[in-house]
Amino acid sequence: MSQADNVTDLNHILHEVLRETRIVQTEALRSRDKMISARQEVQDAENRIHELEAKLRHLSELVREDQLTGSLNRRGLDEVYAREAARADRRGSTLCVALLDLDNFKRLNDTMGHLVGDEALVHLVRVVKDTLRSMDVIARFGGEEFLILLPETGLEDATQTLIRVQRALTRHFFMHQNERVLITFSAGVALRAPNEDQASVVSRADQALYQAKKAGKNRVIAG
Repeated sequence: MSQADNVTDLNHILHEVLRETRIVQTEALRSRDKMISARQEVQDAENRIHELEAKLRHLSELVREDQLTGSLNRRGLDEVYAREAARADRRGSTLCVALLDLDNFKRLNDTMGHLVGDEALVHLVRVVKDTLRSMDVIARFGGEEFLILLPETGLEDATQTLIRVQRALTRHFFMHQNERVLITFSAGVALRAPNEDQASVVSRADQALYQAKKAGKNRVIAG
């Protein structure tokens, strides 16, 4: 500007400066808009990732759960047993296994239908979950059989826990068409020995369950 000879040259220079300034401002605005857009894209991507992670966790839970009752399935049971057994061995603590079987379940299905039988299983699991501690776990072992893991629990306490569940079933009736339907179960309880595998301790609980059925049902027997 100091080299301008006249007003015309000065105006020309000012015009160029203003034009360049507008260009710089325009580019700055474009850069800002691009940055904002990029940030939004990153945020959207992060949100999508969180949604996918949540769906994966949900699907993972479904793979481990029995879809009818919401209890663990055999796969979920195997995972939890391995974890609790390792913890018990590491800490030298107790771990009990209870195997329970709904009494006269075939007769229930035959007289009221399989849908009612399914509802009875759901009701049973709900009562069990409401009665047990948060650390205890119930899994569907097959048909109308369920297995309960009771960490840090001795044999006598585990037996009393199953008896409490039986009493809870008598207080919380299973309803069908506005009528009370009494459902009971028999159970066998076994205390896991150090380093004992799942098949072995479940087999002992199953033998105790057989004795409970043989003794007249609606009983809990420690093996």
